[in-house]
Amino acid sequence: MKTLVVGAGLSGLIVAAERSAAGDEVVVLEARNRVGGRLWTLHDHFEGGMFGELGAETMYSGHDTVINLAKSLGLEFVSCGYFDPTAPPMLFEGELLSEDQRREITGWLLTAYEESPPAVAENLAAWTARLNAPKRVIDFLTSYTQYTPVASLRHCDAAEFAIQLKKHDADSYRIVGGNDLLAKRLAEKVDVRLNEIVTSINWSGDQVLVQSSSGSFTADRAVVTVPGPLVSQLGFWPALSPEKVAALSELAYGTAAKVIVQYEKRDEISKVVGDGLFTDAIPPWIVDQSIHQQGDYVLTSSLPGGDSEPTVVNDEFIGKWDETVSQLLGEEISNVKYASHSWTNDPFSQAIVRAPIGDQRTRILPVIAAPLGSKVFFAGEHTDNREGPGGLEGAARSAMRVLSEIEKI
Repeated sequence: MKTLVVGAGLSGLIVAAERSAAGDEVVVLEARNRVGGRLWTLHDHFEGGMFGELGAETMYSGHDTVINLAKSLGLEFVSCGYFDPTAPPMLFEGELLSEDQRREITGWLLTAYEESPPAVAENLAAWTARLNAPKRVIDFLTSYTQYTPVASLRHCDAAEFAIQLKKHDADSYRIVGGNDLLAKRLAEKVDVRLNEIVTSINWSGDQVLVQSSSGSFTADRAVVTVPGPLVSQLGFWPALSPEKVAALSELAYGTAAKVIVQYEKRDEISKVVGDGLFTDAIPPWIVDQSIHQQGDYVLTSSLPGGDSEPTVVNDEFIGKWDETVSQLLGEEISNVKYASHSWTNDPFSQAIVRAPIGDQRTRILPVIAAPLGSKVFFAGEHTDNREGPGGLEGAARSAMRVLSEIEKI
């Protein structure tokens, strides 16, 4: 059997590696000039030989699919903590809040969830407005939702957000040497063709015909793993069903730019940032990306997203980032170097992660994930129904689902 995989992100590479091991002739068509998709580690940019995660940053305790995959590839992990759900550090109006002040904010939310739970599909903006939430609660939520689901309050499901306060208190991990090793190790096992932009998929005949920027490819089946916003832009023959097109159009996504800023004073900044800090300024939140790297510098990162995503990340924007870090330190500091990437404007993603709202998880994700007969299958984090953003775990789970669907043929 010949299998064509469209997209060399994590889900596509997992499917490709497994089907190749099963004896298929596999070709992966990737539009970018690298593998990994939204799994992207930036090497050879920062001072001191440091690397930064411009794409997916962490794996979490309980995300067994992707963690077990990384272990099977011989990769090592380092613990990088997680925002304290009960009293995370907060810098609001230039003031580092006390523990009592922080617990007052999270306590208000926990009480509100118990006494006045959100209605189905009610977003955080509407729910907090209905309950007349204090300003600092709004500030906290505005910054937190740019971490997950990477959206504005009006695009964040209020009920689902509760898991951030009630369940997400476990550790998180990064891969020693860079998260992109996940993709690179898998790509060693398969035939990946880079700079191949797929435009159409014809599944009307005995074989599937895939048209790309360099020509056409035929196979017994195709697995489409590109991000959700791109699937509806592919030309399918026969065309996708109205139900699938409508589902793809309706699914909500998080949008943001990933920004990494490098500083000196590593120990001082790492201490104040801790496992993650929220602000009402730029950036909305800060984590330390460099705890598993050697050297005298620190890498701070964030995801200005939703309504707060900047049009451009320039020296002026980073200057405001410097001001925030200076407030944290109590002394003026300027960055050494920075890097950024807008996943919203990236032509091969157009979103950073799927962010279902209301009943989209149960109502439309199964429609999006459903194969076209026995010829075309759909994977990618946007097709997985786990709670929270899809992320690395969702991508890995979706690949396992497609592999199971193929095995049943």
